Amino acid sequence: MQWDEETYALAERAARASGLTSIKAYVTQLVKQHAPEVLEAYSSIQLTNAQFDAFCEACDNPPAPTARLRKAAQALDQEGFVLNADR
Repeated sequence: MQWDEETYALAERAARASGLTSIKAYVTQLVKQHAPEVLEAYSSIQLTNAQFDAFCEACDNPPAPTARLRKAAQALDQEGFVLNADR
């Protein structure tokens, strides 16, 4: 990884302040501490009860497809697009 001098110096100081012997150890520690939070934030959705009810209603009673959506679906059909539902 290439960093500018200011960022490198900052990382070096933070590593030493954390009691670590290298920037690599510091970055490794940061990844292990923060990656799970980041991944959790992008892998789950939290809804209020009202939002969940609205979502269920939309799933149970979807709006009719618009002309634009029908046109897009036709274009995909003509291109031979196949949705792989096994993923």
